[in-house]
Amino acid sequence: MIQKQNLTIDDIARELGVSKTTVSRAISGKGRISEATRTKVMEYIKQCNYRPSAAAKGLAESKTYNLALVLPKSFIQMDLPYTRQSMNAICEEAFIWDYNILICLSTEAFPESLLRTLDNRKVDGVILSRTVENDALVDVLRDRGIPFATIGSLPPKVRGWATVEADHDQVGGCRAFTKAILQGSTDKIALLGNDMRYIVNQSRLSGFHQAVEAVRFPKENVYLRTDLGKPSLCSAAVLELLEKGVRRFLCMDDEICLSALTTLMEQGLKIPEDAQIASLFDSDKLASCPIPISALRFDAAELGKTACRELLRCLRDETYDPKPILGYRIITRGSTL
Repeated sequence: MIQKQNLTIDDIARELGVSKTTVSRAISGKGRISEATRTKVMEYIKQCNYRPSAAAKGLAESKTYNLALVLPKSFIQMDLPYTRQSMNAICEEAFIWDYNILICLSTEAFPESLLRTLDNRKVDGVILSRTVENDALVDVLRDRGIPFATIGSLPPKVRGWATVEADHDQVGGCRAFTKAILQGSTDKIALLGNDMRYIVNQSRLSGFHQAVEAVRFPKENVYLRTDLGKPSLCSAAVLELLEKGVRRFLCMDDEICLSALTTLMEQGLKIPEDAQIASLFDSDKLASCPIPISALRFDAAELGKTACRELLRCLRDETYDPKPILGYRIITRGSTL
């Protein structure tokens, strides 16, 4: 077998007496060349044990073999395990498809990193790691005709703009989980949440309301408190609700849940004897919490893998799922349900 190190398209063209364009067309399988010439080029490549680099393949196929993964600017400073799990899975899936991942720390307010990447034509597609209301990045990608996938559903008014919208069944999961909590009791209950600009929080709220309607729970016994991103705000909300006689708390995510739990314990309340608490999002932090907390489990890694895979299928002109919906698991711990 012929062994040649660092073989290039130039080398192949010179050796076979053909143009670089002919070699590129043979590698990519696109363009007009005779079958005999294509066979000649491919047999030579096989003999030389040549594997086109990503750059060579990109030139031959007018592709970069890069995807941009857009992460929030807070990713560096904050502990975001769900985003990290999703990111790792995206990178692993891209590797299988011979793609690279370029990280862009951008938000709707600070889009510069992504804009520079797009201006330099460095990527074939983009993955947005989260979805929010009025995201200018979505407008930019649609206006430029860039294929893109989202981790989570887009807002209703722009739903369908993305090439792929990968999500868990947030509404269905939160509806089922809330129904399990509400049935058999009409005691007051509070839903504690964070920033409602995030579509995932809107979906969880929708599932909660659907459960309230389904079991005909008395609405005067339902309390909603949102924008509790800071522990101090969450603590103040819990103290206010305790004054109103609320002893059951359902939290939209794990951070809110742990903040609320801390306040309840500081007030000398025993869980679950004096107060009950559960979360619409499970995490390793909740799983290792000394107080058993029931929660909804969503697979971040599988969601990231799915979004990346379906986007790459689209880029290869293969059949793909534009709206993959993944399931959920109800994790029952102790007696918090």
